[in-house]
Amino acid sequence: MSHFSFRAFNVGDPTFLLIAPLLWLYTEELTGHSVKFTLGSVLHFVPFFFIVFCSIYLKSVSSSEPVMILLEAYPRIPVVFFWIITIVQFSCYQYFTQRKWTAYQQLMRQEVSNTENINISWVKFFMSVFLIINIFFLLGLVAVIHLDHMTWLWKGVGILFSLSIFALGYKGILQREVFDTSDYISTEEPLITATVKPDQQQIDKLISFMSEKKPYLDAELTLSSLAKELNLSRSQLSQLINTGIGENFYDFVNKYRVEEVKRLMIDPKMSNFNLLGIALEAGFKSKSTFNLIFKRFTGLTPSEYKRNSTQ
Repeated sequence: MSHFSFRAFNVGDPTFLLIAPLLWLYTEELTGHSVKFTLGSVLHFVPFFFIVFCSIYLKSVSSSEPVMILLEAYPRIPVVFFWIITIVQFSCYQYFTQRKWTAYQQLMRQEVSNTENINISWVKFFMSVFLIINIFFLLGLVAVIHLDHMTWLWKGVGILFSLSIFALGYKGILQREVFDTSDYISTEEPLITATVKPDQQQIDKLISFMSEKKPYLDAELTLSSLAKELNLSRSQLSQLINTGIGENFYDFVNKYRVEEVKRLMIDPKMSNFNLLGIALEAGFKSKSTFNLIFKRFTGLTPSEYKRNSTQ
């Protein structure tokens, strides 16, 4: 039985150059951007096709050609070149992926008042795997330059990739989008950063609404839902909070929740509630988030604050 095969010059395994682009496209999907087959998406794989082309081309060149004489005299040149391309590519993708995650988290703090639905632990795990692979590639370059026997390197690469694929597959196969922005953010109405401070009457109206209607008691409160209650656009409300009050939406809402917790702590009607129960009543969704936010705004843990308030 025959099979298809072709001989190529050993530059390096071009499939290494597929890892970073595929992880980037995966990041796009996780952050709610549908990946489509376009010219832009194909350009991510140019380094892969370039190495494939070089491997096939160099195999077809006569050994008497100057380039082949050079490669015979310095056989490590193509391998070093390959590893440099791999590391540069991986480093660039890691940098832009980290920037994307950071910008995404900042965007979420402008839209949501609780971040429990944003799976940051998965993001951290994902970026850790990305970093470990890149560090191993860097060690591989050092080994290629300074060591003669590199059998252990290829075995190590195989083991690392196997573990990485298993880890990402195990944790990611059922992983939904980190946060689905489609339900909240309209692409037709981008948020606008204004330099002119909003009208003070509008700011006062917002503060009065927060104090009287207490929309922050809704744990699912978002910028979009609050804007609807105020008969404002998302951009107008965002401008009021960011420019007029000087906070992002996340901090703005959670400050009210912290004040509500303080009030409930000394309310005799709430004496049978523990701290978690009080936190849930005030609009928080989890104990860990409540403790973190409360200490950030007051400098004390909820337990410490309650002890001090009852003394």
